[in-house]
Amino acid sequence: MKKIIFRVDDRLIHGQVIEGWVKYYKIHRIMVVSDRIAGDSLQRMIYQSALPSGCTLEIMNVEQFISSFEKLKAVKDYTLVLMESVEDLARCTDLIDNDVYVNIGCVACREHKVEVSNTVFLDLDEIEQVCSIRDTVEVYIHKVPWEPSVEIRNFSKLLKGGL
Repeated sequence: MKKIIFRVDDRLIHGQVIEGWVKYYKIHRIMVVSDRIAGDSLQRMIYQSALPSGCTLEIMNVEQFISSFEKLKAVKDYTLVLMESVEDLARCTDLIDNDVYVNIGCVACREHKVEVSNTVFLDLDEIEQVCSIRDTVEVYIHKVPWEPSVEIRNFSKLLKGGL
């Protein structure tokens, strides 16, 4: 597994992330990248209190993350970077290279979204953003580390279907 994991999960820090990703890979550093959470002191406090002991949490907005990413690449430990949306991931596309594992874990079902997997529902814009990222690096749907991942290869059928 690559040392830097970008995970889109609209629930951010929750049981599946803690019990699955953090414990499985012995991750001690979690970053939440969200303009919404970075600006909300109550949410920041709630997410901080949800961490297991021994983990550090950094919460920053997308622009702060982009500007500090080179420092992250120098760290040798696993780092889990959690983003709420495909849009936030797309904003970080220039950071993604073959050293980053890109994982879409959970995007909830909402109006105008189609089911991509049983935990990932995307609208047309999100599908186009994932396709654009997929042009550069592999993108997976991966709920928990011990389950098989599904590589996103081609959404053209979804796009042609007119959603």
